[in-house]
Amino acid sequence: MLTARHFVFMLAMSAAGLASADEAVSAKPATAIISYADVVQWLLALLLVLGLFGTLIWLLRKSGSLSFAGRSQLSVISGLSVGVREKLVLVKVGDKQLLLGVTPGRIDKLLELEGDARLFQDQETPQVNGLFAQKLQQALRGNPNV
Repeated sequence: MLTARHFVFMLAMSAAGLASADEAVSAKPATAIISYADVVQWLLALLLVLGLFGTLIWLLRKSGSLSFAGRSQLSVISGLSVGVREKLVLVKVGDKQLLLGVTPGRIDKLLELEGDARLFQDQETPQVNGLFAQKLQQALRGNPNV
């Protein structure tokens, strides 16, 4: 038994169906054609982004460690080449000094110095000659008197 409510509902649904069918017939199908120029443009953009990324990585590696906090707790005090590919490196780590043996495949801790046994105690900061070098050292240490 069809009631008035059912009749109105069916009439509304059929009207909506006809309207959507008319829109589907009148709308042209969208064609997504990718041209050769689009592919070349995407490849060039990709190469540009990868080139910028590679350049940034290269610059960061070349600049070494950037110390934004003023004084670093880790620094190389001295180094000595003992062979073609072997070195002795004296490193300051906090209040300690470590003598490291560095080879291409390995780094060994040879000696740990603390307190009065540390080397170069009077030269905590390297001695610099010239006004520009002194100003640069002060700026790197974070002194406001630059």
